[in-house]
Amino acid sequence: MKINHFSGGFFFDSSTNKLKELFKVHQKDIAYFEPQKVVIPFDQHIGAPNELIVKVGDFVTKGEIIAKSSADISGHVHTSITGQVIDICDVPALGGGKQTAAVIQHIPSKNHLESLIDENLSSETKVRAAGIVGLGGATFPTHVKLNPADHIDVQTIILNGAECEPFIASDDFLMQKESRKILRGGEIAREILAAKQILIGIEEDKPKAIAAMKNAAIEIDNCHVVCLPVKYPQGGEGQLLETLLRAESPLEGRSVETGAFTINVATAFAIAESVDERKSLTHRYVTICGDVKTPQVICFPLGTQVKDLINYCGGFVGTPSRIIHGGPMMGKSVTDLSLPLTKASNGIIVFNEAHDGKLPESPCIRCNRCVEVCPVRLEPQNIDLAYRSGDLFTCDQLLATACINCGCCTYVCPAKRNLAATITKASSEIKAQKEAQEDGK
Repeated sequence: MKINHFSGGFFFDSSTNKLKELFKVHQKDIAYFEPQKVVIPFDQHIGAPNELIVKVGDFVTKGEIIAKSSADISGHVHTSITGQVIDICDVPALGGGKQTAAVIQHIPSKNHLESLIDENLSSETKVRAAGIVGLGGATFPTHVKLNPADHIDVQTIILNGAECEPFIASDDFLMQKESRKILRGGEIAREILAAKQILIGIEEDKPKAIAAMKNAAIEIDNCHVVCLPVKYPQGGEGQLLETLLRAESPLEGRSVETGAFTINVATAFAIAESVDERKSLTHRYVTICGDVKTPQVICFPLGTQVKDLINYCGGFVGTPSRIIHGGPMMGKSVTDLSLPLTKASNGIIVFNEAHDGKLPESPCIRCNRCVEVCPVRLEPQNIDLAYRSGDLFTCDQLLATACINCGCCTYVCPAKRNLAATITKASSEIKAQKEAQEDGK
């Protein structure tokens, strides 16, 4: 299949590629970690907040709902272990602040039944009952995504296996180990949406995953694995659409309007488990790597705390200078090791002072490199300068809210200005300002 090349983006430089090799995970089989205690936040999705339906002292079975909402755009949350609710409290949230969570202590049980979803439900309803959200990081409820407007004719299901963030190998290992189940999830989505073909996009630096997925795809009609250049941010939804179908996502609207339905391979895996095995979303793969003693990809129960997984990997190498949740390009700093991991957690990257690479920023030199690499054709340097001078109006005129926060501009900036961070702040403040104006009408 002939592919297109998306606008902007870049190839990682030699220093990053050396670090990718140094931080590479070497393991044959997936590790499974089961803690004695999990801390499960109530809200792990984009949309309406959930309401807690358990209380301290309750016994809960793995896969049982503990928080939910009747709103359409929401995602149920289930307990990931069998045990007793011992506390409901505020715990650290990603990016600072607090979030409310249920603390569940493991209790051994002879009941290992995990299939708690009603077998008579439709596939879409099973997906909702399982609490599935976009596991590529967006956390948008999947059952909503599977119900596009009537006028939208979906022709193609795209399974996103690009995993373009450096160091993370969670989807790579999932594709190696669970290729048939991932494709089964793609088939279920195709059945629901009456689409014609399935495309699986995988970057060329994952040869084992490509081989496994190609082997599994042989058994499925009109299903093709497409090898993609190792170019960042290839895994962005808009960039994948541009590469595979020469389609462009609407600036205001949903990408499905292009006629393609895109989901991460981990989401497809979860869909297959919910529909065929009636399992709720309770576990996922995460990559713990960088400056830890035993880097590895681990299958963990949601609500596991960062400190427990770091200990499981043998602890730190040296003194950690920076710990990132997600990839180094789009991830957020972890400031408290008691942070619980959620449906959005696919990686924890640890940097000590030898690998941190922090440098002080300096004034913009107007080199325009940030403009050249921006995949959505923004002017990062001008938005940054406008925001720093308090000019939100100009930030809005320059379409700051269209930023996908890929971090390309920050990576290439020779002045080491954190452009992505200021654009994200500008975008948030513009949206808040407009919401306040709407509320005041």
